[in-house]
Amino acid sequence: MASTLTKNMGELQLHENNHEDQSDLQSTVNNLIKRCQTLCEELEIYIAAVNSNEKLAKLENPVEYRNLRNDFKSELAFLKRISLSDMSEEKARHNIVSSNLVYYEALWDAAKRSSGLLNFRRAFYWNHPRKVPKGSKPGSGKAALVDVVASDGIEWIRVATLSEKRLLFDLAKQGWQNDSDDEDEEMADARPLDDDDEEDQVEIVRNAMELAKAARANPIRGRPPKVHFVLTRLEAGKSKEVDMIINKIRATGATVQATNELPPSPALSEVLPNLLVDRSRRLSDTLNIDCTILLALISDISHRQCEILDWYPREVREQIKEESEEKLLPTHLYPAIGSHPMVCTEEAAAQMNLIVDTLATDTEKTRANLLLAQRDQETTSPSERLKKWTESSDHSLPEGFQLPIRVHPSNIDQVVTRLPEVADKIGAELGALNKAIFFFGWAEGITTLSANRMRAKQIDHIINQHGIEEGKAGPHIWLCGESRSLIAKHGRRK
Repeated sequence: MASTLTKNMGELQLHENNHEDQSDLQSTVNNLIKRCQTLCEELEIYIAAVNSNEKLAKLENPVEYRNLRNDFKSELAFLKRISLSDMSEEKARHNIVSSNLVYYEALWDAAKRSSGLLNFRRAFYWNHPRKVPKGSKPGSGKAALVDVVASDGIEWIRVATLSEKRLLFDLAKQGWQNDSDDEDEEMADARPLDDDDEEDQVEIVRNAMELAKAARANPIRGRPPKVHFVLTRLEAGKSKEVDMIINKIRATGATVQATNELPPSPALSEVLPNLLVDRSRRLSDTLNIDCTILLALISDISHRQCEILDWYPREVREQIKEESEEKLLPTHLYPAIGSHPMVCTEEAAAQMNLIVDTLATDTEKTRANLLLAQRDQETTSPSERLKKWTESSDHSLPEGFQLPIRVHPSNIDQVVTRLPEVADKIGAELGALNKAIFFFGWAEGITTLSANRMRAKQIDHIINQHGIEEGKAGPHIWLCGESRSLIAKHGRRK
């Protein structure tokens, strides 16, 4: 008996027809292959954009797309084997029904509706084993599978292609009866779920509970990622059973989109920029500039090709080589700063000036004074300041670039009282300079631009280790991929 495969409401359904012949089955397989090829082609376009973006942005954690690419390729190979084989029609029909294509299409659609994609089909553990047990699988009780890690890491998306028919079957196996009092059932649905409930739940609810555990164990900036479920074959508001399951998923803290709540799949060309990691999307209106960035902004290395002299320290020689291959200002700093007004603390300005007075060339001293409107450049007009800055550089300024950077007192004693409790533990690990810089930006709710990777990681680690109060947030730090030293006046030794 021949069959044809059709797509109905996002699912593959097999329809028997005594009048169909083998060519109909082949046509169906060819259609699936074409759809899978489209997925693979779109993913390759996305990957090319990711690779280009990472080369420019120097992301600390590269986007992990290999799992998804391998899955798509394997699925395409699977469908092609069906097309080329001489297997029986019954076996071919069985293999078609076993295809994962609908799930992969739903996953990719969910990804395209989000932004800042970081990872795909990744297992997150909530007991943080040093070594993953051999043969351990996501969802086995120690890890949960996340289909898409989005929003620069703070959102986990789980795609479920469970049908209503299958859900009702699973509920029946659990002994759920549709004869209880509506009010009592609604109250039960609204209760938060705890670990004791897990064994009594259907698989999709257990999965939501596991994801909640994994999210708490893998915080981002002190808070668990937000879990979001996409239910491609369950319609909200249609049946009591489905609504009950949706409520149970939401009781774990997750958000849910049922199939009747999903917008159409967007065209990749329209959303591709949103899918790339762009740390500048989350920058505050005003930027807090730390000492490492102040120095990078005035360094001769950043502005012009510098000769490598044998008496330069190794770090300076390496930075000159790096700058010749990849320009720091036009590639990293200027795009991030753009037209944002900038501020810095008195401590950061004082530290920069101390280094300038010790090491700077004449052009670096001039830039330092232009940057902060100090000393012999204190009364320079804004237009003249930008003109002088441009004349001392090989790089054009971004549109709306603002000078000077305004210097503010950090008021560290008062600032600490406005911060979450974990600030005490962070402050105990930071020196006075870094404490003043990072705590000022934190308290003011503005992004701190820094090249101090070690201190930024230290702050993040402490917050993730100790957590942060509900409704509070950690400091927002934009890390520059590179730092720049002052090139140094003659006499500085290796």
